[in-house]
Amino acid sequence: MKTINYEDMIMKRAMDVFAEDGLKFFGIEKKVKEVSSTEIIVLEAKNMFMDYTFLMEDDTYIHIEFQTTDKGIADLRRFKAYESLFELQMNKEIVTYVVYSGNIKNPLGSYKSGINTYNVRAISMASRDGDKVFNEIVNKISSNEKIDKKDLIALTFTPIMGGELSRSDKILNAIKIVKDIDNEFRYDIESMLYAFASKFLKGKELEKVKEELKMTELGKIIKDEGKKEKAIETAKIAIQKGMDDETIRDLTGLKIEEIDLIRQVLNQN
Repeated sequence: MKTINYEDMIMKRAMDVFAEDGLKFFGIEKKVKEVSSTEIIVLEAKNMFMDYTFLMEDDTYIHIEFQTTDKGIADLRRFKAYESLFELQMNKEIVTYVVYSGNIKNPLGSYKSGINTYNVRAISMASRDGDKVFNEIVNKISSNEKIDKKDLIALTFTPIMGGELSRSDKILNAIKIVKDIDNEFRYDIESMLYAFASKFLKGKELEKVKEELKMTELGKIIKDEGKKEKAIETAKIAIQKGMDDETIRDLTGLKIEEIDLIRQVLNQN
């Protein structure tokens, strides 16, 4: 079974949620014109996929890659191939930004090949100060300043940033902060923070995060969904034992219409 790469998955999810503001977080101030295809068609129908490409208003492309490993020149050669083929296909300039997580510091940003030098913009999340992010956001909240998307992205990524706080405390702090923020992205951030917890924490530390999440709206939704699933399973057993709809309703809290639908599904099987 293939291992789930949580860090890669979460960072890509953040880009999906925050879009252009995600680029600003990584220091890219250009305006996005459109999100481009990430597929490159190569000879012999061999396809290559880039993580994200954006056509900017100045008619150049920004290419974003998320890396949880650092293979040095081998990675840069791959990115160079992406760029060359994409530039040939689109006939436009392209710049690659590589965002490194996985506690990678000082990644390689260039290498010489023949008479040429290839460069990427290498960004190390581990080199950023997560403690500073917390302090800045807490100060904003205390001063009744608006929390913008850039703050929320930074908060989401604090578990893979540097700083004195433990990873467990970073996740707990982020959950507590976002819980008090009235924002449309709150559930997305909470789910990404929980994904980080599932990746990095075990035992009592993970249980602490779960307890904290129970107090959030996301936790309540998950709890309600869990109750509903248990009620449906109970209804299935009750139907198979010949109980009537009213008794099953009183037993599970499900509506008669829901019980009737479960009966129909069971009869089809």
